[in-house]
Amino acid sequence: GTGAVVAMASLPSFNPNVREDLLNSRKIINGSVGLTYEPGSTFKPIVLAIAMEKGLVGKGEAFNCPYTLKVADGHISEANRVSYGKLSVSDILIKSSNTGMAQIGMRVKPFDMYNGVREWGFSKPPGIELNGVEDGLLASPEQWRGVIPANISIGQGIAVTPLHLVTAMAAIANGGKLLKPYIVSEVKDSSGKIIHRGERRLVREVLSSASASWILSLMRDSVKRGTGKQAGLPYVSIAGKTGTAQVAEKGEYKKGKWISSFVGIWPAEKPEYVMLVIIGEPSKGKFYGGDVAAPLFRRIVEDMYQTGLFARAGWEG
Repeated sequence: GTGAVVAMASLPSFNPNVREDLLNSRKIINGSVGLTYEPGSTFKPIVLAIAMEKGLVGKGEAFNCPYTLKVADGHISEANRVSYGKLSVSDILIKSSNTGMAQIGMRVKPFDMYNGVREWGFSKPPGIELNGVEDGLLASPEQWRGVIPANISIGQGIAVTPLHLVTAMAAIANGGKLLKPYIVSEVKDSSGKIIHRGERRLVREVLSSASASWILSLMRDSVKRGTGKQAGLPYVSIAGKTGTAQVAEKGEYKKGKWISSFVGIWPAEKPEYVMLVIIGEPSKGKFYGGDVAAPLFRRIVEDMYQTGLFARAGWEG
């Protein structure tokens, strides 16, 4: 991995010749870097990584995962209204159990989880060469009372930009190394001399390579037999994670409004690409990330494959 951003798209787009479009803030914002959203379950691999790195959860552990888990003044519930019973740590991520991941995340003290999330690049400037980049929102740990630590464990109560999430996922793909994202490969002056070069820059090592490899294998299983099945392709191995989060407006969640997402890494054995697909407020009835965003992810990878991008990158499916 290098940290290079090879593609970025944000819809709705705008036509600079249509003046009314310039008054619509939704159209002129680059959603990939300028919009924040709650990541939901796509955040779970990072929570698991932080707990593992602190030695607070073991690969061989299992947790009882009821349909609803009471936490202080609130509760955490499973998205699909089932009670899984006893699940291994692996299956908590593969099946995307909320009550299981909440228990894992709550083993980490609030100050440690807050610092861990920041070490992964969240709630900080990502350092990319673009205007209008948001940092995201993360309450200070003094405010993490009641059910908040459990909410953050399942990707609610924290706001991130798509760029922050994909950069963090790239750290899992890169063996635990968090890299600075960049879009400019080089800048030349009038005489043709290179005065700036975009290159691989290590921010920090956030995860051991062994733990990164294990979490990547769980994400691969999530596509093979878990919530991400609709992202799978027969000719390339994909590791990924689905996300479905409620939309927060003015401090409360809007009923029936969702953000569906899927983040994928491929080829899973030797990652070269990381891609995040987010669909805000899907309107066709379905809203789970596995049903809405995963198929779109798959179609984009298929298009890349069919246009020969993979072959040019040095590998065949």
